[in-house]
Amino acid sequence: MKVMNVLGWVLGVLFLMVLFTCSGQVWLFQVPWYLVVGWVSFLLKVVPEVTWRWGAIAETVAVVAVLGVGSHLFLRRLWRQLRPEDAREWPVRWSVSLVALLVLLFSATMATVGIGHHVGWLASGRAPLTVSSWHFLATHMEWDNEGLCQTALTLSKSGVPDARIGQALLAGDEVTRTKAERLHVVPWRAAGGEAGFLVFPRDPLSRERAGGVHCGGGVKMESFRAAELPKLLSGPRVAADTAP
Repeated sequence: MKVMNVLGWVLGVLFLMVLFTCSGQVWLFQVPWYLVVGWVSFLLKVVPEVTWRWGAIAETVAVVAVLGVGSHLFLRRLWRQLRPEDAREWPVRWSVSLVALLVLLFSATMATVGIGHHVGWLASGRAPLTVSSWHFLATHMEWDNEGLCQTALTLSKSGVPDARIGQALLAGDEVTRTKAERLHVVPWRAAGGEAGFLVFPRDPLSRERAGGVHCGGGVKMESFRAAELPKLLSGPRVAADTAP
């Protein structure tokens, strides 16, 4: 019976892993992995770039040493006053333990402040916390352009010139402005003159990872890779003086 229960759990976990992997939610497996061993790759990357300030290190060692010796002398005297009948001396290891605990609490406080700072930074940032690992699915790219394509097409149909589409998006409501600050929207005309747009991240790293999308211009929304962008921007279909 126990074997069947274990087998059922294993099959259930495997099914969930396949389900999440097929839906592009690889982050569910990456998060626990990085929490357990992610610090190793971080140290391998950061430690060689660390510049050691030996003067500051010497000062820290000296301060800790003075603190340890002073604490031991003070606590030993206090021990004698509070327990005169006890023939034992205040143990050195107790003083060392207290100083080590103080250093540990100081380090934990700094770590807590750092964690709080980064959590606040992540929570207030505009970038999504997770991104699908299937970057070039049409649905993913449609999500990435955050509806700016449709907004730009609406502006174009209302008579806004191509050269002013970007300004109009930045002058829109708060939601549209926030999106336009993250994404370039470049007018792109089809062979028949139909209005279309290229939408891609302003941030080079995000652009390299996610690419961009075509929309309008007589074509269904299509994704393109970052390597294709220079050719698209230099092509004749991009409206004059609108490429970034």
